[in-house]
Amino acid sequence: MDSFRQFTEKYPLQSYKKGETILLKGEKPKGVLIVESGLIKMYSITGTGYERLVAIDRRGEDFPIGFAFGLIDKSQFFYNAYTRCSVRIIPQDKFLTHLHSNVESMYRHHIRMTNLLLSTLSRVHALEQSTAADKIAHTLFYMASQVGVILRPYKAKLEISVTQQEIANSLGLSRETTSIELKKLEALHLVSHTRKRYTLYQEQLQKYIDRK
Repeated sequence: MDSFRQFTEKYPLQSYKKGETILLKGEKPKGVLIVESGLIKMYSITGTGYERLVAIDRRGEDFPIGFAFGLIDKSQFFYNAYTRCSVRIIPQDKFLTHLHSNVESMYRHHIRMTNLLLSTLSRVHALEQSTAADKIAHTLFYMASQVGVILRPYKAKLEISVTQQEIANSLGLSRETTSIELKKLEALHLVSHTRKRYTLYQEQLQKYIDRK
């Protein structure tokens, strides 16, 4: 077991049901929250009441971003359980003391921040696309990189559990536009779906994204 996991396991574990609120925007966290299992959705809400996906946190990742190092004292976003999940709650001072005294854990956190930066840049790139179809294709690829499950033995396929409304909300598109553009991507054999699950054909989708 690595030293960071040994450290976190000393602190209380709290479980949440899918869709349950974990932290509100503007709320002061009780401590640094570490994802023990499941997925956490970080999002904002527009003035008209629409959700905007910011990121998805996975096992071992901490939130709110910046709180652990004292850069912020209140949450800048909303957090809820994207799936059934559990988190560890660690006092901010204890978290910082551990990182300062443990090179392995500090390096691990550095890798975490680097991965976060790379995924954020992917999100920005997706939002910069000129057409709705391209925005959706890039966003699906981003979501798959965060929460996708490889369909064995077909490693060229990735499956994600996401609704059309969630895709629409993440891009600021209407559900109707999103539905139309997804059908276009299906016609190109880039994705397929059943109910709330989308299967992405990785190679074809990558070629579509890289075509320009």
